[in-house]
Amino acid sequence: MKKLIGSLKYKNLRYTQNHPLRIPRVSLLVEFLKAMDLIKEDELLESRNATEEELLFYHTPDYIEALKEVDRCMCVKDGYREKYNIGTYENPISPAMWRGSLLATGSSIQAVEIFLKGGVAFNPAGGMHHAYPNRANGFCFLNDPAISIEFLKRLGIRKILYIDLDAHHCDAIQDHYYEDDSVFVLSLHQSPEYAFPFKTGFLEETGNGRGERFNMNVPLPKGIKDRDYLYALERSLEIVKEIFEPDAYILQLGTDTLREDYLSKFELSNAGFLEAFRIVRNFFGDGIYLGGGGYHPIALVRAWTLIWCEITDREIPIEINAKSKELLLSVNFEEFDDETDRSYMYDYLLDEFNEEPVREDVKRLLEKLKAYFLL
Repeated sequence: MKKLIGSLKYKNLRYTQNHPLRIPRVSLLVEFLKAMDLIKEDELLESRNATEEELLFYHTPDYIEALKEVDRCMCVKDGYREKYNIGTYENPISPAMWRGSLLATGSSIQAVEIFLKGGVAFNPAGGMHHAYPNRANGFCFLNDPAISIEFLKRLGIRKILYIDLDAHHCDAIQDHYYEDDSVFVLSLHQSPEYAFPFKTGFLEETGNGRGERFNMNVPLPKGIKDRDYLYALERSLEIVKEIFEPDAYILQLGTDTLREDYLSKFELSNAGFLEAFRIVRNFFGDGIYLGGGGYHPIALVRAWTLIWCEITDREIPIEINAKSKELLLSVNFEEFDDETDRSYMYDYLLDEFNEEPVREDVKRLLEKLKAYFLL
């Protein structure tokens, strides 16, 4: 059983105008896969809303009530902006805030349920790793990865590995499991020296108390390309495997590591992105797959299509067909880099892998990481 969990309902559950997450993502992916004839009807599972009971696995009751109240009136209640970080430019009031987040979170629970039945599922709407139990943060209102982890724990899964490949550090996930030795958190991301969330995600943050050496950050410098990233991923996974053997793992697949994405300073090709997915599966078998950040809709759809092809053992098409190209060209999106020719994204699905050798500063970083955990 292999399922993509998604819905066209997301078309009407968008963020506010000019917000980086205003772009079509899940609905565009579903339409693109259909246009490319890469998904069958029985492979697409309609998303469901999370229940309040599921939300309370992680979030506080007052915060959930605040989100519901704000959604009802589409207005900022007195004190909510300060207390819950709702109604800011970063975390604006919109249909995506509550109803979209509810659907995305329910979809991650569905992915867990399918995994526990022996199947494999991908929820591209998931991976909202910045939301705290009692406040919104970093475009995220409900933390579906944390809720999924808590759901696994309630069902008796004792050792859970959370791997985050988003370009931004999973600050809320780290904070929540920092003293927990049943959850190992591994995050590869832009160094907080120059990128959001700025305050967390440093190499030295390795856990505390029972959670010491169960939190691993790989803060990478600007300009990371394919071989740099894959070297860092493989070396960090080797260290993890010496310390921790998970009963299940969750993989967050944010596409903002791609070179086209304007909210990161990484330069991965989607071939490198796909290889990162393959590396994780080679280490730990099948897991629970969630989406994440990604702010260039065309780059995102191409990358997640590759992930879906890999999950379902489909041959990756070389060319994007005429119907699918027309769909991509119809997306209302302003390209921020007008000087770079991006026409390849509308003609071909898989990029050329970047063969530049691994940088010495990346090698030094991984040696330092190894010293923190194994020496």
